[in-house]
Amino acid sequence: PTLYIWNCGLSVKGASCLGELLKVNSSLKELVMWSNQMSRNQIGDEGVISVCEGLQCNKTLTTLNIYECGVSVTGASCLSELLKVNNSLKELVMSCNQIGDEGILSVCEGLQCNK
Repeated sequence: PTLYIWNCGLSVKGASCLGELLKVNSSLKELVMWSNQMSRNQIGDEGVISVCEGLQCNKTLTTLNIYECGVSVTGASCLSELLKVNNSLKELVMSCNQIGDEGILSVCEGLQCNK
């Protein structure tokens, strides 16, 4: 199954709930959170950190799409750490976030450890 949360104004609180869900869910394959960057309601780094915490335990999610969710280098660093321990994630979409060169380098570091 796939969970699509597109342009819904998902906030950090909602992302935290998703993180908790990912800790116990064993059927979800794709999580798509497109365009959840609004002036006051954005997932941002804090939300991505919550999702990453859930994915530390999750072995079934294969696709994480955080397109345009207000993520910076801090969130990219958390994703890098996740990639070092989670081998089930096969596709990570991070387009239209402000991760910059430092964030890309961090994610590449995580991918080097991901087998």
